Amino acid sequence: MASETQIAANRRNARKSTGPKSADGKAAIARNALRHGLTAEQVVLFDEAGTDFAAYHAELRAALDPADAVDEALVERIVLCAWRLRRACRAEAGVINDSAETFQRHGDTPELGASFAHAAWEVATVARYETALDRALGRAHAMLECRQARRRGEAVPPPIVVDVEGLDAIESKNYETKPISASAGG
Repeated sequence: MASETQIAANRRNARKSTGPKSADGKAAIARNALRHGLTAEQVVLFDEAGTDFAAYHAELRAALDPADAVDEALVERIVLCAWRLRRACRAEAGVINDSAETFQRHGDTPELGASFAHAAWEVATVARYETALDRALGRAHAMLECRQARRRGEAVPPPIVVDVEGLDAIESKNYETKPISASAGG
């Protein structure tokens, strides 16, 4: 527990620390929490150009040809997922390159396998987000294609359902939790 003197000293020190003052300093700390950018609130990040995103958006929108507001929403989802998927490759390369630079700073020769192993947790995180984005992109694209096929009067097959037989032959056990006794304490 902090004493009254320590609390007062902490408060005085906190008043002295007000963060960066310059525009460059504020811009630098704005990216402090950015790791890979795959879940970033901003669509266009610091190393991307807004004009590139606008051109990409326009090209995909023209190719997907939305007809109504629901199509527009699906196209927007497709564009955002596809844009972030492009970023995933750069994020993975950046993570492995940062790992290689760590080896170099310590005087070691970086090797791809060692750099990859050193950054395995971060690479796995990027891969997990990449997989989620890929699935979201696929679902949105499939929904858009189904809507467009229905509009053209084409038959759209229902989703595939798999009927699994023989499950009743497998012994099923009901695992229940044990009741908490009053003497267990808490």
